[in-house]
Amino acid sequence: MKKSTNTSTFYLIFALLFLLSTKEGNAVNYNFQFQIKDLNIPEKCVLGYYAGNLTYAIDSVNVKKGGNISFKGERNLVNGMYFLMIPKVGFIDFIVYKDYQFQVKTDVANLNKNLSVKGSKENAAYFAYQNFWETTRAEIDQKTEMLKLLRKATNDPTVLQESQQKIYELRQSIPAKAYELMEANTTSFFCMLMEANDLPIVPSTIPVQLNNATNPIYVQYVKDHYWDNFDFNESGLLQTKIFDTKATFFFERLSEPSVEGYIQSVDILAEKSRVNPDMMRNTLRWFVTVFENTKHKISQNVFVHVFDTYFSSPEENGIDKATFSRIAQKANYFRPTLLGNIAPEITLLNEKDKPQSLHGFQAEYTMLYFFSPLCDKCRRVTPQVVELFKQYEAKGLKGFAVCTDDKKEYWKTYIKENNLPWTCVIDTEADLTVETQYAPNSLPNIFILDKDKKILGTRIEFEELESALKTLIK
Repeated sequence: MKKSTNTSTFYLIFALLFLLSTKEGNAVNYNFQFQIKDLNIPEKCVLGYYAGNLTYAIDSVNVKKGGNISFKGERNLVNGMYFLMIPKVGFIDFIVYKDYQFQVKTDVANLNKNLSVKGSKENAAYFAYQNFWETTRAEIDQKTEMLKLLRKATNDPTVLQESQQKIYELRQSIPAKAYELMEANTTSFFCMLMEANDLPIVPSTIPVQLNNATNPIYVQYVKDHYWDNFDFNESGLLQTKIFDTKATFFFERLSEPSVEGYIQSVDILAEKSRVNPDMMRNTLRWFVTVFENTKHKISQNVFVHVFDTYFSSPEENGIDKATFSRIAQKANYFRPTLLGNIAPEITLLNEKDKPQSLHGFQAEYTMLYFFSPLCDKCRRVTPQVVELFKQYEAKGLKGFAVCTDDKKEYWKTYIKENNLPWTCVIDTEADLTVETQYAPNSLPNIFILDKDKKILGTRIEFEELESALKTLIK
């Protein structure tokens, strides 16, 4: 081929680079002692910490006699959630916040049910909650299975209601236990963790359902107050899973699934994060990671908005120049062909060696199809694309096919063999303008345009085409 835009390695891995740029912790002497009854394994146990959905190892040690595991030394430690990973056994999560020397005890058989600690009020509260949660969850599971059996054995509503009520009370006891522990530890990191996980309490005057559907006023109230209990000033919350979990729910469940809806939510969360440079860097890291990688096309518009609005310079954003450059490069890659944009003009030679303009191409809808005669997938799916196309011709769909390979003989043979019912042009230019603007990183690459050449569907893969045509061609 004349040219190749290889972006298979272009997708960005920002998480580590962003995290390494966040505020370092204080240098402290720490001594974390664990005694795991009946633990006897040859593998090393790992001490690590959470950063969103990622985990990072700090140290590893062998288990000593009696199931004793010891991590100690001097290190910069950031507030947050840490873990002990015991190979083939499981994880013990714990808090590091002001207390840097403590002893944890449990046993292999009930790793997270029998946790106890000396020297850490934070973990005393956290383990009490963890122990209660583990025990209650097991009881809920047991009673749920019993309820299934009861439903098979009886239709007596009194018996079934009694069983359901017990399950309901058990479920309610979990947040009640959390509040009880929070009342006794009002200034603790544990308290911040519990509060950050809380959903807002909606006034009883706002019903969940309205006319047999979810009440939009209810959803809006939850969205408006969703972050009320999350302390954006506390950088330690970044060293947990809470931010990533809450942000995912915020966008997937509370945001309108449109360009405008997601951008509005981006701006809300970014504004709240401004109070803390660590939090702002993390929020931007989350935006970049999520909206760069998702297959949802509207995310490309959101990615460009994030860059244009919140990325001013490597120094101001607290990241290295190479990372900033890669983010800018990806934003510029998306920019020309965002949903809602007018498609960049294409003027190339057609089969009669006459210049053909995309903007001069008259059609109610245009399927812009990038392909190469030398592309294996193109050869395989083009006949199927043609069949899908024909189903929408009556609704005003026309095809404008761009060959990205400059070998005319292959191109003309390909057109005849496939009996392509489209206006076909070939890109023989050496300046890569068309390929740069449309960035057909994988072929075939398809766009759907309206009569004004506004982009309705961008970079559609063949597997998405049938669904896209049903949605876009009215």
